[in-house]
Amino acid sequence: MAELKGKSASEVVSLTRGLGILRAFRAIDAPLGNKEIAERTNLPKATVARLSYTLSKMGYLRQMGSSGRYHLGDKVTALGHALLRTMPVRRVAEPLMQAMADKYEMSVALGIGDGADMVYLHYCSGPETVTMRLRVGTLVPIAQSAIGRAYMWALPEEASERHMQAIRAAAGDTADTVEADLRQQIEQVDQRGFSVSFGDWRREIFAVGAPVWLDRGETILALNCGARRRGLEKAHFFETLGPELMALSSELGNRMDQLQASFWDA
Repeated sequence: MAELKGKSASEVVSLTRGLGILRAFRAIDAPLGNKEIAERTNLPKATVARLSYTLSKMGYLRQMGSSGRYHLGDKVTALGHALLRTMPVRRVAEPLMQAMADKYEMSVALGIGDGADMVYLHYCSGPETVTMRLRVGTLVPIAQSAIGRAYMWALPEEASERHMQAIRAAAGDTADTVEADLRQQIEQVDQRGFSVSFGDWRREIFAVGAPVWLDRGETILALNCGARRRGLEKAHFFETLGPELMALSSELGNRMDQLQASFWDA
């Protein structure tokens, strides 16, 4: 339990530091080296070197030749647009998510895909929820999580395949097995309208997931609802939680449509 909490915390710290590095770049800047980035972020140079290398591999930074200096990569633009689009939805989603978390004493999360993972954009839990107490910025694997499976089902083919390639790369020698299982799970969403994960990501976690469509399908997010399986029956997830999460997704989409309509009418 402590190990899992520590892992989640380190993932959040790394995300925060990584975003801090991206913010260190300004529009009129020449390329920056690790020394300049460290000075602007107040991070140790060794930490900056590790995160800069990782960010360049992910496409968020672009290294200039052999000088060891970096420019912002093209992927930052897409990341920025995605995060900007999700800011209003977090405010609209929070009361809906919290109400469901309180009602069932579970956690409810909203996320977006990034490579092989989902990034939690918002997270709610009931006051006595038995869960790992995850938080905003937590990364969960698309292939093994309910939220990731729902997200993949909703994506257009081209976007889905990009994520699938990232998932295969992360899976290494087990890529074929992971992809086959994920595609099977995606097919099952067709039948139910929601996804499930019974101990596939963390052995003790049961969850359901549902996609969220915004901007007339231009922006796709996903929700999950889950908890430790202590005393929980799978039937509860199929018969109650899955349909209710779908209803939450629909209500969230409707409220966002109304918000956008009121903005344009103003």
